Amino acid sequence: MELQKTQKKAWWILEFDVEAKHEEMSSWLMIQLGANGCQWISTKDGIVTLQASFELDKITPSDLSPVHAALDEYGLAAVIPTVRINRLEEEDWLLEWKKGISPLPLGDRLLICPPWLLNDLTDDDRKSRLIIQIEPGMAFGTGFHFTTQFCLRALEKYAKNGARNAGAVPCDAYENKADRAYRLLDVGTGSGILAIASVLLLKDVHVWACEIDPDACVVARENLELNNVEKQISILEGSVETVKGAQFDLVLSNLTCEDNVALLKDYVELTAEGSHLIMSGILKEKLPLLKKELDKHPFKTVEIEEQETWAGVVVERVAQSAQPAADR
Repeated sequence: MELQKTQKKAWWILEFDVEAKHEEMSSWLMIQLGANGCQWISTKDGIVTLQASFELDKITPSDLSPVHAALDEYGLAAVIPTVRINRLEEEDWLLEWKKGISPLPLGDRLLICPPWLLNDLTDDDRKSRLIIQIEPGMAFGTGFHFTTQFCLRALEKYAKNGARNAGAVPCDAYENKADRAYRLLDVGTGSGILAIASVLLLKDVHVWACEIDPDACVVARENLELNNVEKQISILEGSVETVKGAQFDLVLSNLTCEDNVALLKDYVELTAEGSHLIMSGILKEKLPLLKKELDKHPFKTVEIEEQETWAGVVVERVAQSAQPAADR
């Protein structure tokens, strides 16, 4: 009997030209429309060519009106005439992704490096930096976007000396040895980059990384093995319901502003007094919404970083009776 050939995976690649100052807004918008990920492939005279990858059933090439409407709604109507779409198979996409990618140092200790560029690293990089290897995959979070970079910098700052919070409740679904370690939750792990960085920075840590996208879970597990950290990270398919009843020393939440707001009540339950919550993926214009909602929960804002389009926020869990609304 003749063996059937394995069908090659393919995606629709939506491409358009946008002013560099709107690149991150455009990337965020494509993710909201269902894109697996975005990348810029060239820039000239302040104009960036952006590519967004979509599963074949997520977009209709013959009817891009939803894309046009979204761009128009967010003040990007000038982009519409440049929109084009092509089908790209997996091998071709991997080759495209590799173009222009180089090792990226972040903070004082981290360096993101695709595995095919490891041999190009200097001896100084190897001695002074913790190297995170990330393979291209159709999952969000390769370290080249402000939202991920903010989380990595904040993680280095707030967790590097973080002792285990005595008030945090163990996650009973996993081994006792994990209960004795610093406990960290990564909500919407994507490529797994933040979970990997947590292990490299903290050593004595166990990370629970939840993700609702099954394909992203596959990519994350592959990246864990690539970095030899799979024993310290549990990938959970789903959202915060997968760790219900547990509490964590630190929570990472690189989602949209709306998602972060919706999860604040859960984050109160998932953190003990003194724990930190790092939130990113927040459009700067929606920051007032997050601040308003934070005032309703026992969190004290300790840091806000704003970029041209995006914002990142770090809050500390406080006692219910000590909720300092005036500080926010």
